[in-house]
Amino acid sequence: MERQRALALTEDVLERLVEGQGEWPLRLVREVYVFGSFARGALQPGDVDLNVEFDRDERWSAEFIEGLSNGYDPRRVFRQALVGRKRGVSFMFEGRDQSHLDLTLLWRRGDSLETALTRLHAIKEDPEAGRAERHAMLPQFEGMERWLRLSDREYFVEAIDKGALTVERLCLEVVDDVDHPLARQHLERRWSPNSPLHRAGRAVFAHLIGRGIDPAQVHPHGRDVRDRETPYFAGFERRYLRALPRCMTEFGGREWIEVVHPTRRGDLLALRVVPVSLASLKEIIRP
Repeated sequence: MERQRALALTEDVLERLVEGQGEWPLRLVREVYVFGSFARGALQPGDVDLNVEFDRDERWSAEFIEGLSNGYDPRRVFRQALVGRKRGVSFMFEGRDQSHLDLTLLWRRGDSLETALTRLHAIKEDPEAGRAERHAMLPQFEGMERWLRLSDREYFVEAIDKGALTVERLCLEVVDDVDHPLARQHLERRWSPNSPLHRAGRAVFAHLIGRGIDPAQVHPHGRDVRDRETPYFAGFERRYLRALPRCMTEFGGREWIEVVHPTRRGDLLALRVVPVSLASLKEIIRP
């Protein structure tokens, strides 16, 4: 991404934040920091990395519980309010205490937009700056790290180190159709044939069917195909990834395939997660 594009995206975030201070959830935001390659002055940052510190209220508590219950990240309300549908901004939440991050303050509650923009434009370009060091990286994450959040990577690294999970990298075979009527019917009911999610779903079903797994036992992207007991889970775009520990520990999950970034063309990279020790998995707090 060109630095000017990254700068414009960050300006838009700050404008939305200041203008929305009287509305929920932006009134909960306490501080916003920038870090990563853009903060280091890189002329071609991968994206803009922002850390958001926020307070809690009763409405947030309800949103948090609903998100955990339904398998989505409740912090998406902040992303939607700050960037809408625009791409190019990656958010981390409540990461101020992470010592390995070099955070630069952009905005603190009570600051004007002018103050925030002044801080933003004070970050100097540095032609020698490359992308920031990647943390919590494993070979399995290569090619997916842009879409796999730091907190997700840290969780997997801890779970692997404690013997709770194994994580395997997959490059799923792209198929034009699925040779199973139940799987085909499920895909047709949920997504347009041209949707990246339809493409990811075809690849996941083909992979599982090729291993002899009955599609009726699959729970793709938040819904059962048919059976109520579904030990095979799949997710796309990290939408339900927070539910992975619960699916393993409470619902008999044998594996989870996550297509981190479904696309209309090119490779479909995925992670295959298999539980090893449910006792250890229960001890790990999912960020």
